[in-house]
Amino acid sequence: RLLRLCRVVRLGKLTRAAAFLRDKFESDVAYTQFTLVIAMVTMLLLEHVIACGWFGLGSMSSESVTWISAAKQEGASFTLLYTTSLRWALSQLGIGGTQIEAVNSTEGVYTALVALVSLLTFSTVISFMTSLIGTLQHKRMEETQQFGLLRRFLRTNKIPEELRQRVTRFLHHAYLQRGSNSEEPYILDLLSESLQAELQLARYNEGLASLPFFAKLFRNKFLSLQEEQVMQTIANKAMTVLETAEDDVIFCHGNLAAAAYYALDDCSMLYLQPNVAVVKPGCREWISEMCLWTEWLHLGDLIT
Repeated sequence: RLLRLCRVVRLGKLTRAAAFLRDKFESDVAYTQFTLVIAMVTMLLLEHVIACGWFGLGSMSSESVTWISAAKQEGASFTLLYTTSLRWALSQLGIGGTQIEAVNSTEGVYTALVALVSLLTFSTVISFMTSLIGTLQHKRMEETQQFGLLRRFLRTNKIPEELRQRVTRFLHHAYLQRGSNSEEPYILDLLSESLQAELQLARYNEGLASLPFFAKLFRNKFLSLQEEQVMQTIANKAMTVLETAEDDVIFCHGNLAAAAYYALDDCSMLYLQPNVAVVKPGCREWISEMCLWTEWLHLGDLIT
């Protein structure tokens, strides 16, 4: 029956599952909270394993006297013996107390090992959890402070209520985006220029491939080094993500087109042309791409 303890090796899968789930969180705050929960669950699982070992020593030991017999619990139920073992395991961390003590050499060795493991793991986990809680509080305090200063600034400068709400909504969105895992990590700055360009080309591949000219190049499996480098340079130098707020005017009728636009998501843009019905550009659709090939005047207004 002691061989069944080998099943605890399966707990190693918990680390891989936790790492997989962490990558699914978009917010740094949610990521920190989940990491804190995982640390607590890991600590409880360790205490469960220690309690099972203590339970096994008391119930299956060949010694004439064990902690179970010394506590006069030979006929006790499984639940009572397990909870007693768990309380003993927690007491090794200094959480609560118990009258249960080792009464033979085997239990004495196990107690010493558990004390050593508890000293190392408990101090490490507590330090880790304290750091996580401090990080979480810092993020929340920073957000509260910044938006408090924003409200004071808007109120002091007598900004109209409608504009005040638009500014606040956009900054809320931008602040959440900054803390999400989708933001470019600064470690990407360490990439070589060639790798950076290749990464950006893969990132904007879908948008570029929707233009017939670039689509033909992408279908060509025998691109020369010069052609591939030109496409990477376009993706790295000529493309950028444009953050917009509600009712932002992207361009106006009659202006010379300086850039083409590609809708990354359903950002609810409206294209207004004089004497023409309102048009809503679709998701993953290019707008004013003609300016890439020739001089072009906008034929309408684009408003988010």
